[in-house]
Amino acid sequence: MSEKRGFSKDGNWYRGNLHCHTSNSDGELHPDEVIRRYQEAGYHFLAITDHNRFTDSKQYNKESFILIPGIEVDTAQPDPLRIYHCVGIPGKDSRRAFADGEAFKADTWEGIQSAQKLIEELSEKGMMSFFCHPVWSRLDLEDYLDLDGYFSLEIYNHGCEMANRTGLAVRDWDSLLRRGRRIWGIATDDCHHRIDDRFGGWVMVKAPRLTEEEILKSLMQGNFYSSSGPEIYDFGVRDGQVYVECSPVREIHFVCYEHWGKSIHAGEKGTINAAVHKLTGKERYVRAECVDSAGRTAWSNPIFLNPSL
Repeated sequence: MSEKRGFSKDGNWYRGNLHCHTSNSDGELHPDEVIRRYQEAGYHFLAITDHNRFTDSKQYNKESFILIPGIEVDTAQPDPLRIYHCVGIPGKDSRRAFADGEAFKADTWEGIQSAQKLIEELSEKGMMSFFCHPVWSRLDLEDYLDLDGYFSLEIYNHGCEMANRTGLAVRDWDSLLRRGRRIWGIATDDCHHRIDDRFGGWVMVKAPRLTEEEILKSLMQGNFYSSSGPEIYDFGVRDGQVYVECSPVREIHFVCYEHWGKSIHAGEKGTINAAVHKLTGKERYVRAECVDSAGRTAWSNPIFLNPSL
């Protein structure tokens, strides 16, 4: 089995949140205040993704912090609880098909094709999409299994988790990966600032420079990990073994399909910061989860091993 790296060898780590709201939609704080708080918390980039309103505020960019243009779009609700939300950020085509502040209006609900149309309309505008908070949206996997064209799934939404324990969608992620879907996993805040919903879910992107182009390129390539606390320093497969190096944690899990993976626990040693696991050679993919003593998790993206299986 040839060596496969989870992250590029060279580059710098940049911390960012790709989903948050301001008083321009249903958030409590003005954009200036939201941006200030993320800057002061040490973030390198932020996407303001107000509901059905595009934000492209380049005037806030500086050498140590940039704004990624973004929007969160939704369909009309198919019933009083279920709903489909997608976040759009610039993709391969970096043109600005939306103007700053431009509104987006979805069509009336006409079945799953209405949700698919959201993704396609964002793509036509040069945007790539990630699918948001399926548990909070009261969606079962079969409700969105046939959707296509989004590059990532929101596997952890801190705002939803803090509000009503509906932020974790890792099981759906594995179900999609097992079906051969090459979808990355993203953690976000989705903060609205009415509760303590900031700084709890983020992505760490490996990129050569802090520019919109380089950050978006790494996101598209899966050259990042997601976290609610721990750090991952290295992850890969070498000589038939998967390995990970991370900040001190309580446990490390290698998640594989179809064969079982491996969990390594610190036990009485208190913490561990690395682990390896010998693969069978028959796994479709492998990913790592690193969990600290407070239960906070870092999730690597999957390394795909045997696409023919």
